Formats: sequence, C-alpha cells, structure tokens
Amino acid sequence: MHIDLRLLRSFVAIHECGSVSRAAARVHCSQAAMSMRLKILEDQVGHRLFLRHHHRLEPTALGSELYAKALAVLASYDELVSTTRSRDDIQKVRIGVPDDYALSYIARAFADNTLQIGGLELDIVCDLSSNLVAAVQRQDIDFALVTVVFPPPNSILVSQANLLWIHHPSWNPYTAAEVPLAVYPEGCVFRKAMITALEDAHKPWRIVTQSRSQAGVLAAVHGSVAITVMADGTVPVDLATIKGGEILPTLNQIPIYLVKRPGDLPKAITALERGIIARVSRSAKAA
Repeated sequence: MHIDLRLLRSFVAIHECGSVSRAAARVHCSQAAMSMRLKILEDQVGHRLFLRHHHRLEPTALGSELYAKALAVLASYDELVSTTRSRDDIQKVRIGVPDDYALSYIARAFADNTLQIGGLELDIVCDLSSNLVAAVQRQDIDFALVTVVFPPPNSILVSQANLLWIHHPSWNPYTAAEVPLAVYPEGCVFRKAMITALEDAHKPWRIVTQSRSQAGVLAAVHGSVAITVMADGTVPVDLATIKGGEILPTLNQIPIYLVKRPGDLPKAITALERGIIARVSRSAKAA
C-alpha cells in the first residue's frame, strides 16, 4: 500500500482541527477536496479513522495511532527535503572538544560571537582528548581542542591553564582520611596531575568514581562523595575550588592544544579555528 504524503498531511490537519471544514481552511483547499482525501485514506487503510459526531470528528483508536506515526513520517520527510535544498549552501565542520571545554570555552565563544558560523553546520564531537587526537589523525573530524601530555602532530599550543581542585561546598576537606577522587580513565592528563600531586605530597587517596564523561565525574562531586580537578575558567558556578598549596598539593599547569587534520582547510574552518583560539586565550588570561 502506498499512501500519498498529501493524504497524510490532510489527515493530520483533520485530526488537529477536529473538523473537515477547518482542516480545509488550514491547508487552503475546498471542503469537498478534503472530504475526498479522507475517504481515499480510509479506503486505503480499510478502516474508519474518525467517528462522525455533530459538528466534530472524534479519532478512532486506529486514527490516533496513525496520527502519531504520520507526524513522525512527515517530520522526517520535511527534514530530508530541507537538508537536500540547503546542502549546497551549508558547509559541515566537525569539531572535537572535551565536555568541560565545550561547556566553557565553546559556550562562551558562541555567546560573545567569537565564532563566525554563518553558512556552517557544526558537528561538535565530545570525547576524551586522546580519542579526539586519533579522530583528527583519521580525518574523522577537522580539528580538536585537546589536553594531552605531548603535542600532537599538526598542532599549536593555545594556552597553559591552571588546574584547580573542585569540590561541592558541603564537602569538608579536613575530615577525609583519604582524598576521594572522581577521575577520567587512564591516560587523562587531569587524572595524572591529581595522583602525581597527591603522591608527591604523601597524601593518601583513593578513586571513588571513574567516567569517560564530565557528567559522570561531576555526579560524584555534586554528591559530595569525591573531588576532582578542572582547568581554571571551566568550573561550574555551583562548585567550590581549592587552590593548590592551601589544603591540597599544588597542581601543575596543563597545556591546551588545537590539533587539525592534515591538508589545507577551507577559509571558513580556519576562521572558526581562530575564533576558538582567541576565546581560549582570553579565558586563560582572565583566569
């Protein structure tokens, strides 16, 4: 069975308006044409889609089910048509960025219009820095903002960021026999910085939670069961900070690199890179 999209649109209009006449006015056709479309659709599905009452139509169980499915079909079709029509005018850019940098540096770059995105469609991939570097080298993404131990190929040093210990205001650092940590997986620069600093200071510690995402790490921090570290300028406003040397050991600065895929990039992507670099640099200076 083939159902014409025009029949589906007419059916949706009838369902939402509750009458054939009002639906006809919405889609700019005659009442007779709208009635005929409903009849054709009911003949095709082999069941009544509405119960006729005085001055109103009540959808049957099948009519309600078909309405929900019709909305999904029409939305997908409209998106397909829109994408096809605009594809020649829009350039897709694939950006890699860790969660915490996306929610701070990139968000602020959008807010202050640092990023010129006219005519661009941004595909923002959030992942661990090591995975993002590999994705750039595979050319799965165009460029990425990362923090890794050694500078990746085809990268520039954007900034050196200070690290801060982060905890929920209700967490008391004076009562913990061991420092409870919320960390990213092995290979993370932030994880290494925490553990190295605690080991050098001979402070007992233990890992309470581990997660690949910032949401997982901060869940433990917001729950006051662990602390973590973040780059200055990326800390959520509802969390408290401890500078190294006060209660917990001092943390080394961490590098922030912008790494891009091999080859020449279009001018629009290069301009986007410059905007991100400018935003990160300003944030680091402000911090």
